[in-house]
Amino acid sequence: MNKIRTIIVEDDNFNIMAVSKIIENHFPEITIVDTASLVNESINKIKLHQPDLLLMDIHLIDGTSFDVIRQCRDLDFKIVFMSAYHEYVIKAVQYAAVDFVFKPFDINEMVVAIDKAIDQLQDKDYQLKLETLFNNIEQDQNQIILQGRDNLKACNVNEIVWGKAIQGGANFYMKDNSYFFVAKPLRRYEAMLTDHYFFRCHPHYLINLQHVIDIKAEHQRVKMRTGDEVAYENRRYYQLLDLLEHNKEYA
Repeated sequence: MNKIRTIIVEDDNFNIMAVSKIIENHFPEITIVDTASLVNESINKIKLHQPDLLLMDIHLIDGTSFDVIRQCRDLDFKIVFMSAYHEYVIKAVQYAAVDFVFKPFDINEMVVAIDKAIDQLQDKDYQLKLETLFNNIEQDQNQIILQGRDNLKACNVNEIVWGKAIQGGANFYMKDNSYFFVAKPLRRYEAMLTDHYFFRCHPHYLINLQHVIDIKAEHQRVKMRTGDEVAYENRRYYQLLDLLEHNKEYA
């Protein structure tokens, strides 16, 4: 089996040593072909070695790892991002379903992230994830990757009207009356979508408040713009009203 060629892009020598040690102890299939700490240095080394995997700190001394990737988009590699900064960039990464760990990182979290990246080495849809990432960063879009069992969908979060938890994952119902099955629990997406006026109105349902047109209190149902009626729990009724009142898109 060919070794998985890897470059560590990181401006902290301690972290380079820590990541190198994790790879040495857990991933005999990986070989570290080089390290880099600056944007142009990273670009040159990536083009020289054409690695399979990049382990990249988001914030570098003279820029970001996104500046690096922009110049290497014609190459085929997978990425694990690392960062100590909790900011909008992190959401962009999470929405694009690209692997990520916070620094200072837990060894087990890093092992899992690298393992997932290795599993994605043959992922034919990975470029769509990177394009989604750059749409969110460069164009300030709110695109999210919905991951099915064998396929995925990139869409703007406001295209999602509501979600339903089902066995083995969840269904997301869209503005065009289509739906998409995701192979992850609804709660995985709830955490990302809450900042975009989504509300868990029921243990089984997540709704986009911008698509609510009526509340049928007598039936404990919320009517959506698509015509769907979604049940809500009575104990969440006043929270639902309060959120709708503060949502400027609610008519």
